Parts: sequence; structure tokens; C-alpha cells
Amino acid sequence: MSFAHGDSRLSLVHSAETATLDCCSNRRRAMIPRLTLFQTVVLLCSICLGSCAALDGPYMASVAPELHPRLTARDAIAISRGYLDDQTPELAAAELHTPPRITRAWAVRANEASALDGCIPNVPGDQIVWVTKGQGDYLNLSDHPWSTSSSGVSQLNPDPSQLICEAPGPQGTLVIDDATGVVLGVYPESPGYGHPSPMPH
Repeated sequence: MSFAHGDSRLSLVHSAETATLDCCSNRRRAMIPRLTLFQTVVLLCSICLGSCAALDGPYMASVAPELHPRLTARDAIAISRGYLDDQTPELAAAELHTPPRITRAWAVRANEASALDGCIPNVPGDQIVWVTKGQGDYLNLSDHPWSTSSSGVSQLNPDPSQLICEAPGPQGTLVIDDATGVVLGVYPESPGYGHPSPMPH
């Protein structure tokens, strides 16, 4: 009798243990896809952060729905970075270097670019251009189709107000031709000497 009672108790304990093991095993099985999903999210975040790190941080990009540019925002940023890197050796002193970092990029029609920055001239035409803004060595030592070098402006017009868009600075704006990747305009900006307000279109 006592053995039967003990056997019954053993059976109950065994059943309880079996239920516990089944519950835990089910929990372990349920956790496997969650861990896999978590690892996938971590991997994707790592890829995204790695991509941003390659461009020195996050950036904002804007492309109008009706536009279909040949270049991507990353291409425009890479071209901007390349331009700024090429300027660095021209610095008068190494301590003047500003690490390049592009924070904004827009794809717009040429005749709409001046609405983004008051230094960009009102250029007719509906070809697509990229406008980027950021930090770096915006030295503006050469003429471009849409802008004049700082030295050229100072020789042609001694008015200091005319130098706001051309004098070398640690930040600025670039305009890039979407079809060719050529830099069309360079507009440096210095702290305390902001660019003129853009004209509304």
C-alpha cells in the first residue's frame, strides 16, 4: 500500500518533471528564432553603421519623386569628399585642416538649386544637379562653371561682402552635375558669416 502510494507520488513527480522539461524545451525552442532575429538586426545595424562610418557619419538625402538621378546620394557625397580631400594639401598649415563630413544632399533641377543656398546663382535649365552641404577644407582655389575662385573674386571686386560665398572656410556647399559627376560650384562658409538667404522660387 505504502509502495503503491509511493509509486503514485513518484509518478506525479515524474509527470511534473516531464512537464517542466517540456515547458523549458518549448521555451528554448521558442527563443531560437528570437535570437536569430536579434542577431539579424544586429548584423543589419552593423552594416548600416559601417556604411555611415565610411562616409564619416549619418547624413540626410532628398530626391524629388519625379527625378531619376544617375548618381546616388552616396555618389554625390563621395564626390564631395574627394573634392575636399584634394584641397587639404593646399592648406597653409596642417592645423587648419577640418575633417570632411557631408551632412546633407539634395537632387534637384538646376533652376531650383538656388532655392537651397543663397550663394548658388539662379542658373536656367532642368538638368539634375546634386547640392551637398558639410564641413571640410572648402578652399575654393579654382574657378568652376557656377562659381569663381576666392582669389579671382578678390581681384575683380574688392567689396568684402562679395567674399562671403567665395572666401575659404571650414564648411560650405557644393553643386555637382548628376550627368558627369563634375563639380559645378563651390561656396565656402565661415562661422559668423553665413550665406545669404536663398531666394524663394
